[in-house]
Amino acid sequence: MTANKKPRLHILPLAFAAVAAPCFAATDWSAIAQADMKFAIDKVRSGHAGSVSGQIDVTAPLEAGARAGMLEAADAKTEQDYNRALVRFINSFGDPHTGIQLMLPTRAWTGIVLDHVDGKFRVIWSEPNWPQPLPPRGAIVQSCDNVWIGTYLKSNVAPFSNHSLEYDTTPSDLARKAMFDIGLGWTPKQCVFQVDGGARQYQLPLRAVADGIGEARIDAVRNSYQAKAKPVGVYRLAADKQWVGMPNFNGGTSGDAYTALYPKLTALKNTAWIIFDLRGNGGGDSSWGNRALQALYGEAYGEDLGNTATYVKSVIANQPTIDLFRRFAGLPQFAASKAEFDSAVGKLEAALAKGEALAPIDYTSKEDASALAAKVSRRPGGPRVAAVIDRGCFSSCMNFVQQISSMSDTVILGEPTIGYSPYGEGSQYKLPSGRGAITVPSAIYTAFQATREPFVPSVRYDGNMADDDKLMAWVDAALTRLSTH
Repeated sequence: MTANKKPRLHILPLAFAAVAAPCFAATDWSAIAQADMKFAIDKVRSGHAGSVSGQIDVTAPLEAGARAGMLEAADAKTEQDYNRALVRFINSFGDPHTGIQLMLPTRAWTGIVLDHVDGKFRVIWSEPNWPQPLPPRGAIVQSCDNVWIGTYLKSNVAPFSNHSLEYDTTPSDLARKAMFDIGLGWTPKQCVFQVDGGARQYQLPLRAVADGIGEARIDAVRNSYQAKAKPVGVYRLAADKQWVGMPNFNGGTSGDAYTALYPKLTALKNTAWIIFDLRGNGGGDSSWGNRALQALYGEAYGEDLGNTATYVKSVIANQPTIDLFRRFAGLPQFAASKAEFDSAVGKLEAALAKGEALAPIDYTSKEDASALAAKVSRRPGGPRVAAVIDRGCFSSCMNFVQQISSMSDTVILGEPTIGYSPYGEGSQYKLPSGRGAITVPSAIYTAFQATREPFVPSVRYDGNMADDDKLMAWVDAALTRLSTH
């Protein structure tokens, strides 16, 4: 094993593959749905690295979803039927790496937002000056459309969510979505709430976003409870603690900010704590995170940390994937990784010529990976690291958490993530109808982390993850307590 091996990349950009769109009668939703469903099934079966490598988390929902999906598609009579069939199939995989884009913006709102707080479903937002009475904030939901609220969410919202039910934050996510109409028919008409010690039923007719609400108002409400890390940069938390914003690993939007960040981190080698703020970081190119570790601890140790997250990367050997990697190699935000992409293209072309389904792009034995993990567990001086994670930390963000967690004294704070996904390098394919596209990951990574295992913080925060001031004050106090014990 080479000590200074380039860190293994973990990325999730998208590439578009054009697909000819056949003509359908404007109202023939059954034909449209069946054509698009068959296309989606075939693409997942042949183009998803988990399907090609026989991973049960993909093969089981694929076979079950293929049977049910084609039946549901055949029965489609409306646009909503079409949307529900396609979204249900794709989201049955419970992994945002397998995605669908059908242009489903928020069209209407009931005026309230629910959340799962202290074991109860409660109103966390109630819009003032609404046309009809609304339950107040803090009201507890009992039932919706005559069904207990938990059952309602499981039956009407969960099938169209890619957050699987086993994750701690999923009840919260389902509740937060339920009162916004995006064309899937999941919004209840009425709910019963506990208000002032008694039960009261409220009608919840939808009000169109275009009818005096506006997208800006919807965004403002959501921003009050949907967490996002501070912009890329360094923020003073305390004399001995520096807060580092990492809201994404997208070089296209944040590359200049990350380039400016690294010299600042190099100058902080003598501070006590570096806190990486990873809230809402949905991924991108993991090298932007690894270069921060190189700035703090030196290139060699940083690269070693980068190789602890995964130890085998295998990619589907087909022409669309080769084209995808060629595209990556030509993008300016991946300029630092061009050599790796060029090398991957060569390996994929050789595997394709041999008729191999998967090509190992990077390989380290499990024994060598374990030895490397033991080697890097102790930091070579420098700041101690903490990270703030939440349900929005996904893909390359999880890869970065794996890297920093290789240091034995790293502290993870916040709330649990959804489950770890070992996939990446997604290709986007337009549906035959032209009504949208699906995203299918072509790469699978082997790691010590189990598939679908969530990252759980060692110090849990039960407050509002979107409230910067309260969260940062809490992190400061929590790390101070740890430092004195």
